[in-house]
Amino acid sequence: MDNINNNDSSIDLRKLFSVMGEQKKIIIPIIVICTVVAIIVAFVLPKSYQSNTLVRIKSSGGSNLSGYAAMAAGFGIDVGGSSSASPENYIELMKSREVIQPIIDGLDMDEEKKEKMTTESFIKSNLEITNTKKTDLINITAYGKTPEEAQMISQSVADNFLTLMTKLNKEGNSSAINFLNDRMAIAKEEMETAENKLQAYQQEKGIYSPNDQTKALVDKLDDYDKKIAQLEAQEQANSAKLQDVTGQLEQQNSSLLEYNISDNDAIMNLRTAIVNKQVELVGLQQRYTEEHPDVIRTREELAELKKSLDREIQSAVNSKSATLTPVQGNLLMEKVQTETAEAVTSASLDALKAKQQEAEGDMSTLSADSVEYIRLLREKNITSEVYTNLVKAYENTRIQEAQESMDIQVIDAANLPREDMPAKPNKKMIIAIGFVLGVVISGGYMAYIYSRRYGL
Repeated sequence: MDNINNNDSSIDLRKLFSVMGEQKKIIIPIIVICTVVAIIVAFVLPKSYQSNTLVRIKSSGGSNLSGYAAMAAGFGIDVGGSSSASPENYIELMKSREVIQPIIDGLDMDEEKKEKMTTESFIKSNLEITNTKKTDLINITAYGKTPEEAQMISQSVADNFLTLMTKLNKEGNSSAINFLNDRMAIAKEEMETAENKLQAYQQEKGIYSPNDQTKALVDKLDDYDKKIAQLEAQEQANSAKLQDVTGQLEQQNSSLLEYNISDNDAIMNLRTAIVNKQVELVGLQQRYTEEHPDVIRTREELAELKKSLDREIQSAVNSKSATLTPVQGNLLMEKVQTETAEAVTSASLDALKAKQQEAEGDMSTLSADSVEYIRLLREKNITSEVYTNLVKAYENTRIQEAQESMDIQVIDAANLPREDMPAKPNKKMIIAIGFVLGVVISGGYMAYIYSRRYGL
């Protein structure tokens, strides 16, 4: 069939090929010129090499709060409110001036150009930092004029970020160390005073081995004392963490400080359930060992309630934080989680102290000497427990301060690209585009000649 119909008009292929034959002295040069220009452009454009570094982020809370986590860990408690670090937050930090500026300073270029180069312009032209969705992997792709420069930029982003996180860790740990150091001195003095009082009373009254009734009551009260001491320490850790997060939020966006979730019924109900479950666990621990099925079941139920609370908080915050940056969103999440943990701890303390008072009522059946002995023994045990845990927390924090930050782990170090394989320009692609452009221009020219001669 010689004609191609298109509603009201048609093109005669014979005439079209005739025009093509007549105009080949123009058509072929157009294609050749476009292709040659593309070849020249492909070889004239400066080469750019690509280097990749693959890192894995560590699931943890905010690094600058690690000191408080270590402090709480020394007491054998969970500070609460911790959440997995967001990849978006790490990417934002990798693009910060503290990470990028040293790289710019190390580039082999004119000093005047360095001074004019901003962090944003450097990132736009030399860096691509991406997160593989639903993973904890971040890929740092860097471009440079030479293979060595590309490798240097890619590796430096990871190294400088690690240095930044180590610095933040040490700053957070330093405040925790100062706090622990002051508390240790006070706790040691209180412990020694309590020990001396108990020893003096034992010598005065001749009480060295309590009877079975007194011993059972001491053990029962001791369980409450330990749990209350842990919760009070957790309360201090939460308070310190909340103060730190609130300060950061105020710098980011002061209006976020007004946000709260006290009117969220689901969160309030979960908080109440956690308090009741914690009190139930203490009661079971007084009667059974840690391996008892009821204790294990209650621990699992408590852990599941805490997970549900974290999910509910995350859902509540996400519904309000659509316009926030990743850093602001994560800080707001930490603030709400810490406030919730603080409220749960406070309510748990009130409930346990009420139970403790009930147990203390059993002391009415004991002699005055036994009651005083129990009081002094409890005071000695509590102060000793507090001092021991403070020492553990202090040592843990010192060790953590001495370590390098482990917020990221380098999976694949920056590779050195081959000299003969630049990432840009893509010569084959540019030449192909030039050829296709020549064909399109030639096609347009033929259509113009055909229209002039035969009409459409």
